[in-house]
Amino acid sequence: MRRVVLIVAVALALVVTAAASASVRLVSKTSSVKAGAKATLTVKVSPSQRCSISVYYKTVVSKAKGLNKKTPKGGRVTWTWNVGSNTTSGRHRIVVSCGSAGKLNTSFVTTR
Repeated sequence: MRRVVLIVAVALALVVTAAASASVRLVSKTSSVKAGAKATLTVKVSPSQRCSISVYYKTVVSKAKGLNKKTPKGGRVTWTWNVGSNTTSGRHRIVVSCGSAGKLNTSFVTTR
């Protein structure tokens, strides 16, 4: 019985350590952009997982070209997209999801 408890304890310790090391970290982003210009966001992903990005404007999720799912190269993923010329000024939420590596929530500001 002690042996089973020890095996379970070691397995749990390994799972917790693996989960603690998984991460999606912001490397760089366009923090402010004029409507009609390009925005860019780069993240570091560990472990390497396929990532998706969602850009939320006031009432819609962006469908801009360039916001497709990507697999990291060298542990990083970069997205570049056009911010619509009619985009309302203000702060807009960005969510990056990378499977077991986790999620990143950030934002950027558009101006006129």
